[in-house]
Amino acid sequence: MLNRRILRVKAMQALYSYFTTQESLKEVVRERLESQFYPDPAKDDFSESDKFAARRKQASNLFNDHLLDRKVQQTSEVEEDVIEAVNASIDTYYKELNKERKAIKQAMLADVEDINRLYLKLLVLPVELAHIEKLEQERKAKAYIHKESPWKWHFMNNPLIDELTKFEALNKALIDQKIAWDTDQVDQLRTWYKDILRKDEVLNEYQTKESPTEEEHKEILLHLFKKIIFKNSSIDEYLSETDLHWSENKPILRSLVAKTFQDFEAELEPPYELKSVSKNEDEDMEFFNVMFDETLAKNTDLDELIEKKIKNWDISRVAMTDRIILKMALTEMMQFHGIPTKVTINEFIEISKQYSTPKSKQFVNGILDVLANELTSDGVIRKSGRGLIDNK
Repeated sequence: MLNRRILRVKAMQALYSYFTTQESLKEVVRERLESQFYPDPAKDDFSESDKFAARRKQASNLFNDHLLDRKVQQTSEVEEDVIEAVNASIDTYYKELNKERKAIKQAMLADVEDINRLYLKLLVLPVELAHIEKLEQERKAKAYIHKESPWKWHFMNNPLIDELTKFEALNKALIDQKIAWDTDQVDQLRTWYKDILRKDEVLNEYQTKESPTEEEHKEILLHLFKKIIFKNSSIDEYLSETDLHWSENKPILRSLVAKTFQDFEAELEPPYELKSVSKNEDEDMEFFNVMFDETLAKNTDLDELIEKKIKNWDISRVAMTDRIILKMALTEMMQFHGIPTKVTINEFIEISKQYSTPKSKQFVNGILDVLANELTSDGVIRKSGRGLIDNK
């Protein structure tokens, strides 16, 4: 199932995208600003190129120095057209950055929804395999030289697959969200069927049985996903190309799909239940939104907090991933009173081990430990309920 660590990681990736976009946008807008102060061959005297160069440098410096202020005040020391151009560029920068922020957050939220879409798509995969098997059986039956095959084509008769085709909630979701294996993907499934499934020992044993039990029909679908779809390197590579976050999403999807088939009960109506990506969707999405929004809202204050604890280092020299991890951890400590401080620190240490540098674990742990104690003493971090649990 979806857990908070996955949400932390996805929020971290979105924030990383935002901050890298922010830096590149600064360069783009500044270059546009400077381009306004090059001589025009049609009307300007190139002997005054030094004057144009000075105006370019002045505009660039004003842009850098007053970006956080959002405006340059009029002064007799700077020509009016330079100030107007700089202020227009600052205004453009913030408008474009705001658009980028909204797009990045939208993509972050869509990434969670994509987990559900891929869950539904994987869930219907056995139906596609049963159809491929039917075509394969028909092809062999029409062959000029007919050979009896030990393969009994049990996917075609598997009651769990048959129930999938009748599962109204699944079919409605597939139609509503326009989810299907397209022609190219079905061709890929045929390759998997021929080169991977037909060579799997457990599948061969199942397919050569005369009359598998319902439990054996269920177990083979669990084997299909647990030991083949989520384990085979070729399949894994293909799915990682279709889902940019496959390596993170895979454990969730494996759990969702396996639980769906494990909970199959033929006596129930319907015998299947679609699983939810999140047990507490409202709470999880609130957590997700707050981690992104509040980390950005408090970005400058968080930088100042961290910088005070980095001896002899400018914060700009700290790896961006580490800075984001520290800021997110502090945001979580301050915003979520029910999450124990130690849990937050441990979670972000684990994330740093996976997504940052080899030395990040010690760095993140040291900074967060000191800041957590200070901010708790100052009343900035306040815990209640479960958040009061001491996890030393």
